Amino acid sequence: MSRLNFQQTKHQVARSNTIRDINRQIILNYVREQKIISRAEIAKLTDLQRSTVSIIVDDLINEGFLEEIGSGASTGGRKPTMLQLQKGKAAVIGIDITPTYTNIASADLAGNYLQKKSFLTSSNIDETFANIISNVKKITEKCESNNLEVGISVPGLVDELHKNVIYVPYFQWENWNLSEDFYRETNLKSTIDNDANSVALAELWFGRPEIYSMKNFMTILVAEGIGTGIVFDGRVYRGENGVAGEFGHMIIGVDSDVECSCGSKKCWESFASDRATIARYKKLSNENSVREMNEIMELFDQKNPAAVEAINETLRYLSIGVSNLLVGLSPEAIIISGKISELSPIMAQELPFIFERSVRQNMPPLKIIASSLGRNPTLIGAVSLGLVKKFSASL
Repeated sequence: MSRLNFQQTKHQVARSNTIRDINRQIILNYVREQKIISRAEIAKLTDLQRSTVSIIVDDLINEGFLEEIGSGASTGGRKPTMLQLQKGKAAVIGIDITPTYTNIASADLAGNYLQKKSFLTSSNIDETFANIISNVKKITEKCESNNLEVGISVPGLVDELHKNVIYVPYFQWENWNLSEDFYRETNLKSTIDNDANSVALAELWFGRPEIYSMKNFMTILVAEGIGTGIVFDGRVYRGENGVAGEFGHMIIGVDSDVECSCGSKKCWESFASDRATIARYKKLSNENSVREMNEIMELFDQKNPAAVEAINETLRYLSIGVSNLLVGLSPEAIIISGKISELSPIMAQELPFIFERSVRQNMPPLKIIASSLGRNPTLIGAVSLGLVKKFSASL
């Protein structure tokens, strides 16, 4: 039986106390992981009786979780009817708040986007919240379902249990009862988490196939800042009060070219984020017109000397941080998302030199994997938060 990438709270586990609930969870997640599968294949893979599988599958079809999509290939008898998660109907809304843009999307149970909205994130918390509510209402007007789950990804500290935003350093937002405010305006319940944790969850649900077999890995989100997500034993580890994984603020140097979002010039984020790379390039080239990481990556591909030096320096600082994570937590792999992830093979070559004087020098090499979540991993992370709640609510 494959590992189920299914996040549950203690209360949800306690509630799922019947054999039928457990079987329902297993079947639903098998369909999610296998994409397309028949009732007979489910019965074979799970060792459940065919009659049990048929009853549960029929219920899941009636409730809008699964749909039949035609016949599969025959193995000697009648052609099987194939199943998949219901597609094309909104099941969740993902809200991705970043320091530059806020992205909002509705998605079906398979994580396919159906509608998308985007606007510049304002440092004024009331203005940003008003724009979120306005765009969510526009999206929900076109959704057939009244039973939507909402996931919200935030670039800061989040009390996931109490669904509060503790602190967003970019804007100095503090103690925001976001879930309560959102419910008051929309009548929709939401799940809120840190952006890096959301990306880690998305890697579990939508990442590369080789990640499915890993129980312990870390994600590094390199953007305006640096966020890290931790997966232990196949689950996102959030720590006490949900604020684990703030490794972007570990000290790796002094007097960086830019300040970290916390105001320090010593943090990993201030040396290896996109902002740090852009500042480093400007200093080396005396060129101030470049504003986006994409531009520097293009110059790097063209072998522009300043861009090459700036990015190589960023990769060196990223490698130092990864070395610290490896020594402290020993994950099976590091998954890097963000524009810099395109250069993860170069970074993997840098690591052995960092490890030469490390206690890890004789250990097996670390797997450095580029994320496959696309250009906006935090949005699919927000959608994943909603999907986990949606699947939990089905039990």
